[in-house]
Amino acid sequence: MPNRKPATCADDRTDSSSLHQFHGELRRALLMHRKSRLDLFFHLHFPHATTTLFAESAPLAQLDFRTWLSEPPAETVRRQRIYQELTKRQDSLLTLAATALAEAHNNALQTDTLARLLRLTHEMDRAADRFDHGIVSALTDIDELTGLLNRTAMERELYALYGETGAPRPLATIAMVDADLFKQVNDEHGHAFGDHVLATLAERFLESLRPQDKVYRYGGEEFLVLLPHTPLHTALPVLQRLRMQAYSEAISDGDCEVMQSVSVGAAETGDEPLSDTIERADQALYRAKAAGRNRIETDPEPV
Repeated sequence: MPNRKPATCADDRTDSSSLHQFHGELRRALLMHRKSRLDLFFHLHFPHATTTLFAESAPLAQLDFRTWLSEPPAETVRRQRIYQELTKRQDSLLTLAATALAEAHNNALQTDTLARLLRLTHEMDRAADRFDHGIVSALTDIDELTGLLNRTAMERELYALYGETGAPRPLATIAMVDADLFKQVNDEHGHAFGDHVLATLAERFLESLRPQDKVYRYGGEEFLVLLPHTPLHTALPVLQRLRMQAYSEAISDGDCEVMQSVSVGAAETGDEPLSDTIERADQALYRAKAAGRNRIETDPEPV
């Protein structure tokens, strides 16, 4: 599958200084947004209090991070899928916060409302972190759908570490991960929901991996996971956790819902070219799919 380089935030901007300025404003806006969340939760616990962190402000007035931007983001920023996901989370949070405040004011704050509010807060933080990371990298190395490093970044990083045949190289395990029956998801629910599934899988992968591990969007519904300094037998529990986390609960956008499993093929690096290690991991992935999917297969014999 050809690798399509995503558009970058800097594509239509005159110089990098404007992007740098926006990044500074965004960080300030997100900081104020998080401060306003403290104000929100204070008023949920004490709905009739007149104290506020913001002078002459209602609890919701400053919750929208966009309030703190001196001007709207450039069109090239607004077109980024990561930014759209961030604003979608923000709008959902505003709506639910208004509901929670109304319930609290009537001394009827529901446990489910508070739980959903906390979940949305976490999801927005994750989206904000991904977007911030994307700006730091000028989005040249970032997959615009998932926020993961893309195949271009993967090839540069992996071949810098493991690319030279015969040179001393650190041991690693490489895994290919593929969303099972993903074409069926797109056909039955549409590509927009399919994109949501892939973005959610990416978040679950990140949650299940160790700090030193890396996951890349390889293409389509396929991902590559690098577990550095890790022999195959040590990598397997980590990959099992990733597989189980992907299938831990249904993925939903409010209208559609699926239980999405993944298949995994893993191989340990050796003295072979890195492309051969990736190929062995890919062949193990095919065996996992042929054996019924939602499982891990390995190729433990590096050349």
